[in-house]
Amino acid sequence: MSSNYFRPSDVDVEGKEHLALYQFGDKAMNHFFCRTCGISPFSTVASVPPDYQGPARLGDYRVNLGCVHDLDVLSLEVQVINGKAL
Repeated sequence: MSSNYFRPSDVDVEGKEHLALYQFGDKAMNHFFCRTCGISPFSTVASVPPDYQGPARLGDYRVNLGCVHDLDVLSLEVQVINGKAL
């Protein structure tokens, strides 16, 4: 998944009719999955706490870069994020 969030106006989603929505835990994210193959092409921010000061805004996307047309993901610099330390 992208480490950055993208505004909805910056994302063009094709084939929305083939996607299913899954939410878990606090339901802060909408996780979308292909009904056919199961891949998760993106997630969107469903809610943010009132005191949240981070970069995400309601409706923003995190994108599975492997699903971006004409993007060579193997040429990208990998950024390792230690989620446990957050």
